[in-house]
Amino acid sequence: MLTVLMFILIAIISYLLGSLNFGVILSRRLKHDDVRSHGSGNAGSTNMLRNYGKIPALLTIIGDMAKVALAILIAFGLLKLTKRYDAVLDTFKNGDIMIKSFAGFFCVLGHIYPCFFSFKGGKGVATSGGMVFMIDWRIALILLAMFVLTVAITGYVSLGSILMAIFYPMYIFAFYISIPLTVIALIFSAIVIAKHKENIIRLREHTESKISFSKKDKQRE
Repeated sequence: MLTVLMFILIAIISYLLGSLNFGVILSRRLKHDDVRSHGSGNAGSTNMLRNYGKIPALLTIIGDMAKVALAILIAFGLLKLTKRYDAVLDTFKNGDIMIKSFAGFFCVLGHIYPCFFSFKGGKGVATSGGMVFMIDWRIALILLAMFVLTVAITGYVSLGSILMAIFYPMYIFAFYISIPLTVIALIFSAIVIAKHKENIIRLREHTESKISFSKKDKQRE
């Protein structure tokens, strides 16, 4: 019973941390504006870059990745404090990754549907990326390299994000040969891809905007 209560608490804390959407926070603090009122209407780093420049976009990425790392660290701290950590490891193979994925899921959910900002947030890419780094830095670096290469060649941030989402479950299975972990990874992928449905339509119609690093691009994501 105590283990169940701890996971409920972890879910709540992780969701609340995820709801601290740094795109909204920074645009309000630094620019006295709301990034969601511009461009794609998305509270993510790409829209921050297009409307406010590189530094706010970088700070958004750092903040959105850091909050999921904090959520995961708090999850481990609570389980160890209540002596539930060993019980989880005994119950689940790769229990540490299960814990990270559980906290990460609710943090990403909070980022996409932040209770502090009318449930309108980002697409969860940076926050999911932070979770992947916490789960396995090797997979994270492979996906990051894939993302950078895709954006460098095509100019489409959305395409790089979608490809990362597609390949994440594949790498989880390749590294861990675990059906439960792969299923969890598939859920994350489905969420990220679903949030990019408009981008997918624009990619198919060749109307998707390309990223510009030389000047602010106020076109839609």
